[in-house]
Amino acid sequence: MKYCPDCDMEFIDSVQTCTDCGKILVDKDKYFEGKAAREAEEAKAEEERRREMLESMTEEEKEAMKEAMEEAEQQTRGRHRGAIPEPTVYVTRAERYEDLKSSASAFWIVGAALIILAVASWAGILPVNIILKLMFTVLAAVSLFIAWKTGEDAKTVKGQIKEETEVTEQLIKWFLENYTPEQIDEIVTRENGELQDEVLALKRIALIQDIYVTQYDLADQGYVDALAEEVYSQLFEEDEEDDFEEEEDFGEEDEAAEEDGSAEGDGSAEGDGSAEGDGSAEDEQEASGEEAEKKEEGAGADNASEKAAADDAAETESGDDASGDDASADNESGDDASASDDSTGSDEN
Repeated sequence: MKYCPDCDMEFIDSVQTCTDCGKILVDKDKYFEGKAAREAEEAKAEEERRREMLESMTEEEKEAMKEAMEEAEQQTRGRHRGAIPEPTVYVTRAERYEDLKSSASAFWIVGAALIILAVASWAGILPVNIILKLMFTVLAAVSLFIAWKTGEDAKTVKGQIKEETEVTEQLIKWFLENYTPEQIDEIVTRENGELQDEVLALKRIALIQDIYVTQYDLADQGYVDALAEEVYSQLFEEDEEDDFEEEEDFGEEDEAAEEDGSAEGDGSAEGDGSAEGDGSAEDEQEASGEEAEKKEEGAGADNASEKAAADDAAETESGDDASGDDASADNESGDDASASDDSTGSDEN
C-alpha cells in the first residue's frame, strides 16, 4: 500500500498521486518513518511552547490551567469509557421507499380516525368539551399533512431506486472484472503477512473499501461498506461454498463406498453362513438318515429274532404235540394188547 505524507490517506499500489492534494505517494516504510519524525518534531515544538507559556504565567494562572487540564482529561476519559461506536448501516432506496410507504399508510389511517372523531365531536354525537374537539381537529390535520408529505417523499425515493440499482451493479461489475480473489489475497499477504482466517476476511473487506474510496471517491461510508460486503460475498463466499459442497460430495462418496463395502461384507457373510448352514443341515440329514437306517436294521433284527423265537416255540409246541400223540398211541396200543391178552385168556379158559 502507498500513503500520502500530508493527508495521511492510504492508497493501493496502482495509485501514484493523492486524490486530495495531488502529492506523490510514498511507500509504507518511508511514510511511517516520516510520520514518526513529524510527530517527534511536533511534540518537541509543543513542549517548547508550553515551557515558554509557563515561564510567562503567574502562579495563580498556572494553578488554574492545571485544574482546567485535569478536568478536561477526566471528561475525555469518561466520554471514551461511555462511548459506544455506532455501526454504519446503509439503507437502500428500495428499503427506504418501503419504510416511507408504510409510514404514510399508518398516518393516513390515523388521520382518518381523527377526522371521524372530530366530526362526531363537532356534530354533538360525541359529547366532549371544546378542548378535545380542537385537539381532534388539529391532530387530524397534522396526521393528514404528515401522510401526504411522507407519500411525496416515497414517490421521490421510488424514482431513485432504479438509478441506485444500476450504479451499484456497475460498481460491483467493475470490481469483479478488474480484481480476482488471488489478487486481493496477494495484496493483503504482501502488506500484512500470513493471517488467520478471521483477520484475513477483515483485511480483504478493508482493502475492497479502500479501492472503492480511492477509485470513485465515495463519500457515504455505509454505501462503501455495503458494496465491499457484496463484492466479498461474490468473490470469496461462493468459492468457500463450492469447496464445502465438494467436501460434502467427497464425504457422501466415502459413505457410499463404506456402505457398499459393508453390504458386500454382509452378503459374503450371509453366503458363508448360508453355505455353512446348508452343509450342517445336510450333515444333520445324513446323520439322521444313518440313525434311521440303524434303527430300522435294529428293528428288523429284533423282528427276525422275535420271529425265530416264535418259530422255535411253535416247533416246540408241535414236538410236544407229536410226543403226546405218540404216547397216547402207545397207551392205546397197550390197551389194545392187554385187551387181546384178556380175550385170549378167556378163550383158553
